[in-house]
Amino acid sequence: MPQKEFLYLTKLLNILIKKGKKDKALKMLLLLLKNLKNSNIENYTSLEIIYQALLNVRPLLHTQKVRKSSKVFYLPKIITTEKKMSIALQWIVKSVNARKERKLSDRLTNEFLDCFYSKGLTILKKQNLYDTISVNRPFLHLLVYK
Repeated sequence: MPQKEFLYLTKLLNILIKKGKKDKALKMLLLLLKNLKNSNIENYTSLEIIYQALLNVRPLLHTQKVRKSSKVFYLPKIITTEKKMSIALQWIVKSVNARKERKLSDRLTNEFLDCFYSKGLTILKKQNLYDTISVNRPFLHLLVYK
């Protein structure tokens, strides 16, 4: 288990901050860790659950807009590991805001558990991205690397 997951926790904390309320975001993050610890998943700590959820969600490719003769193509682009994890965290937080549970800590916990089990809105968003990439794959020759 790499030490980079602590960096991802700080990134998650910074994404959760709304209107400069870092204390509330830290409280939500601690509640998330506590709820994941109580979720009774054997042989996994809460940090390992978060890291595995991020690994399940992260996209391997991303899209790049290319305009060619007044048409817009979304072509695949290779991205770095940091960018992959950043995109995964942003997708998770967006899908957390779309969930229907009352408390934010419950929404966060359930979304990370869904991502851990490879289901939910975030995994669907990843599949939609891959569908877009596969549809636009024949136009890959339009991509010019600088």
